[in-house]
Amino acid sequence: MKSRLFLLFVALSIPIACSARKGFAGLALTDAPNGNGVLVNMVKPGAPADRAGIRAGDLVVAINGSAVDRAANAERTIGSMSPNQTANLSVLRWTRGSAHRLTIPVILGSSEEVNSSGTPTSPAGSTGASTKSQTVSGYVRLTDPLEQAFTVEVPSGWRSEGGLARRSALQINPYVRSLSPDKMTYLLVGEPTMVGFTPPSQMGNAIDHPEGTRYDAGLGGIAMVLRYLPGAQFARAYGQGALQGLCGNFRFSSARDRPDLARKADAVWPTIIPSRTDGGEAHFSCTHNKQEMEVRVEAVTRNTRDNIMWNVILLQGFIAPKSQADAAEATLTHVVASFNYSQSWIARQNNLSAQAAGAINRRMEGIFSQQRAFMAKLNSMDESFESMDELVSGFSSYRDEKTGNTYSLSNANPNKWTDEATGRIISTPTNIQPLWGSAYTPLTHMSQ
Repeated sequence: MKSRLFLLFVALSIPIACSARKGFAGLALTDAPNGNGVLVNMVKPGAPADRAGIRAGDLVVAINGSAVDRAANAERTIGSMSPNQTANLSVLRWTRGSAHRLTIPVILGSSEEVNSSGTPTSPAGSTGASTKSQTVSGYVRLTDPLEQAFTVEVPSGWRSEGGLARRSALQINPYVRSLSPDKMTYLLVGEPTMVGFTPPSQMGNAIDHPEGTRYDAGLGGIAMVLRYLPGAQFARAYGQGALQGLCGNFRFSSARDRPDLARKADAVWPTIIPSRTDGGEAHFSCTHNKQEMEVRVEAVTRNTRDNIMWNVILLQGFIAPKSQADAAEATLTHVVASFNYSQSWIARQNNLSAQAAGAINRRMEGIFSQQRAFMAKLNSMDESFESMDELVSGFSSYRDEKTGNTYSLSNANPNKWTDEATGRIISTPTNIQPLWGSAYTPLTHMSQ
């Protein structure tokens, strides 16, 4: 009996880029997990594809009658054509849950239409990414160190950490963090300590599982009882719970729904379970090293129609100086677009039997010990970012009462929390546990 795998993935998009005298459509494409076509992740406003009517969320299955299965192949096909040639894109478009096949002719433009720096353009609805980024000279490839499940491009010269964090055989959280050399721009993709969620219910209350309860979901890992939070609400909760400890004077600015993110997530990570998917973003401001900063968080959440379970299926964001926010968004777009998952790893995960998954769960203690080394590096990156803040008057010692471990942590925020399984540490200005972090427990401040 096969178990269906539910993964917390981030967008795996590969933007189409062109050089002189090559055709240009103005698309960013994503490898579909099943290999049947490529997903339109973004459409550059005003570009040939936009003028032709291609939409984010469309699934391109053929170009000029030839099937496409990888974004890289689609890139080569379009790049091999000349400006003013017509690329006939066969696409599947979802309307009210049904897929419709369309053939859309796109008259290609010139690669000169790409912005002068060659950086990806922001999705429609953003403030418009700047093409300037004085801190990014290129990109290098980072590989998941534990399972080699994926590779991702991160800014060259930046300090970057990433990997695949497991809570169980079927609860897997990929993550990336990247910090600029001046310690002023911090990129975030995924959350290594994310859990699954179950909405409160009368049955849950009857078995002593009220809202806020954390419980073992078996092969599915750790779950928490929490009311459903649509994407925009979760983005706000995550920012206020996980990021406010990184930047002083943290203030919520605004939030809005992002149905385009929801469509993208549904197309890349479809589910056979009747569900609703909600995308959204939240904006914040804060002060870091005496500079005004902007914080953006994007999230997509999915809840089953029967209100039995919900998950976060996309999470990404950044903290950057306000004047560099659009450049940070462009860099984040490149990082997210470069994710490339090993097809053999995906096949192994999607074909896990219950017996094999059980065996993995029995080895989780060993896996956790490996993960802790990588979480320590991630904690160190947070501390490095915080150390730039003038609010930091020094460091204090904190103790984990369960393990006996002690940590020297900054004084920027007095409340420190640790995830029992991974050793991940976050800071908060108050003693209220992060809404989404059910597995976090407080560290004890040790008097000097």
